[in-house]
Amino acid sequence: MNKNTDRDERKAARQSAILQAIAQEEVPTQNDLVRCLKKSGIAATQVSISRDIAELGLVKAGGIYRPATAEAAHDVEMPLRTFVRSVVAAGPNLTVIRCDTGTAPRVSLVLDGLAQPGLLGTLAGDDTVFVAGESSAAQKRLIEFLRSRMTN
Repeated sequence: MNKNTDRDERKAARQSAILQAIAQEEVPTQNDLVRCLKKSGIAATQVSISRDIAELGLVKAGGIYRPATAEAAHDVEMPLRTFVRSVVAAGPNLTVIRCDTGTAPRVSLVLDGLAQPGLLGTLAGDDTVFVAGESSAAQKRLIEFLRSRMTN
């Protein structure tokens, strides 16, 4: 595996865990975020957390970290709307999702976490996610689901 790809995947997993942590509990400091991630099995430094906070657009309001808008706090599908650029079928069981550069691992994590019916697994590169489905009907549902969430 490419060193940059591995780093991008760790970063995407860490950022996803940060969003989950602040959605589930009040997190007042960056060191508290480091501890939350450690409980989830993700090692992180305060420095990397600081960068992640900036990249995710988190703000400190009322003494705790939150997404810039209250609605975004529970928006686990945000990467689908923000990063997905196109979705196409490639045969009856494979779906190809094109994403912004560097965001495919995050989109893949979201899809895996949503546990869509008929989704067997995902494989992410830098800007592309391949999704294996159990049937053409499952593929069609996935494509409709994704297209309904795309902003462009």
